[in-house]
Amino acid sequence: MCGIMGYYCFGDKRPNKEKITTMFALLESRGRDSAGFAFIRNGKLVVNKEAIRSSQFVNKPAWKNLELPGILIAHTRAKTQGTEKNNKNNHPLFNPSGLCIVHNGMIWNDREIFAKTKRDAEVDSLAILEVLSRKKDGDRIKRVFEKLHGSFAFAAIDTTTPDSLILVKKDNPIDLYYSEYEDILYFCSEREIMQEALMISTSKKRGFSLGEMGFHFFQMKNNRCLIINRYGVESYQDYESSLRRQRMDDDDYYDSFFGGYGKKKERFEDSVVLQCPYCLEFTRYDPGYLSNKCEHCGIAIVMEENEYV
Repeated sequence: MCGIMGYYCFGDKRPNKEKITTMFALLESRGRDSAGFAFIRNGKLVVNKEAIRSSQFVNKPAWKNLELPGILIAHTRAKTQGTEKNNKNNHPLFNPSGLCIVHNGMIWNDREIFAKTKRDAEVDSLAILEVLSRKKDGDRIKRVFEKLHGSFAFAAIDTTTPDSLILVKKDNPIDLYYSEYEDILYFCSEREIMQEALMISTSKKRGFSLGEMGFHFFQMKNNRCLIINRYGVESYQDYESSLRRQRMDDDDYYDSFFGGYGKKKERFEDSVVLQCPYCLEFTRYDPGYLSNKCEHCGIAIVMEENEYV
């Protein structure tokens, strides 16, 4: 298990440095073998990483003297393949062209990916960087899903598109918080880490929930790629296999947070609108369906009989 985190600033405002430092330090609960971060400044990729815990790393000059950039990705590693003593095995991983990733998960067929290509590190995550880097026509994210076997949640930045952040989820978590007051999107492997670091709590007034103090929670669905640019969501694409699409399960009628797609299911007459217990947004609940998911965060809502009345 490893941890990934970061943020995207849509405007000139930057995150609170102390809170981001706390988030980075807390992320070591998912990996203590190494820590690192990366960003792009003036068209150049900057990467800092060491084989130490993130709680130690944040006291190093590289972090303490850092003026926070507009986009940042970070990682804490729990080693599985490749010693942390070789810093090339530690994240962020990058190539000479300026593509950089942080990954949580395990790639099983990395030896197959490098069968005809020399690799300069042992870590399996390098296979993601290799597939993304290949100069071929077509959708490179689609190639990642087609070529790589295993689980992955990763974030990527690229000097060729310095204003973009790519987030990809397959069988490993990526949670998101958008701060409407800061106009900043945060992401992390665990929602609870963001809540503690950013001091997010639910507020109420006169018995009414006011949400999480200007923060809005979203959870990426599986087999999705989210691309963010300076205007917001550039794309939120589904990379499910054709076999899984043939099932047409509940997820396929409505994409939770960044707009809908496909056709919506027919509503029952006794459907109601209620507040999601997870993201606190209001969503429709159909008692006639076996499965109901929040239209905002995508988490399944299970209600006891008459609880929604």
